[in-house]
Amino acid sequence: MNYLERPNSRLRVTPRPLALFMGACAVAWLGLLLAVPARSDWWPYHKAPAAFSLQIKVADGEGHLMQVETQAQRSDGTTVTVETMYLPRVPRTIRMIRLPNGTWIRLVDTVSAKSTCHPKRREAAPARETLFSAPRPPNCLGPLDKLLGQTVLFGQQVDVVKTWDLGSAGERWLAPALGCKELQWQRASLQPDGSRRIEEEGKLVSFILGEPDPRLFDPGPNYAEVKPSELRRREMKASGVPWSPNFAEESAKEDQSYAAACSAK
Repeated sequence: MNYLERPNSRLRVTPRPLALFMGACAVAWLGLLLAVPARSDWWPYHKAPAAFSLQIKVADGEGHLMQVETQAQRSDGTTVTVETMYLPRVPRTIRMIRLPNGTWIRLVDTVSAKSTCHPKRREAAPARETLFSAPRPPNCLGPLDKLLGQTVLFGQQVDVVKTWDLGSAGERWLAPALGCKELQWQRASLQPDGSRRIEEEGKLVSFILGEPDPRLFDPGPNYAEVKPSELRRREMKASGVPWSPNFAEESAKEDQSYAAACSAK
């Protein structure tokens, strides 16, 4: 599968703004994961979880591919997200497995390493129904949202919703039958003439109901268990991205958050 393929051997020096962006993404990912034990509204939230897998391609406003994201959920509630980032041009792939008990595993298959968190605090309820949005009522509308219409994506009935949390011109395609699962999204800005300018777009390119490929959930039993900072260092080295003082500072914060929220088993 493509998430197990090793990246291109070409190396590229990362510009400082890009390095900061990549660092911010890594910190945000860890922050989201470490927040899980304290929350009861994380994705997915179903009494009987639907098994499915999907793929979303993320592009900027000019159509340049930025990221490919695979999401999958088993009927036992275990979820996985596989992100392949195309900034810089050498792809970087990270897998994130999350178990129903709140345990999460971040894996970098190209270097056979992982970082596992067993939360010190157990969750009070199952996880949230969508990956980045708060729980919504049955019609998938939040208090500031507006229903723009309905359509069908890969056999799934979806509501097209204008959402203020993605900006005044943001839109999401949410599937009510899947607990308002987000299947597509756009981040756009309003122009002086009233038109919308798409800044970033996540487009659904595949959706399959049923138990996902079990290889997506492989916990890497023989992978080296390392701290988040070391996992990141190995990932960057394999991708040809030079380690910088910014990365070192951000990684130290990751390790501190990890130590505060996770216990060893």
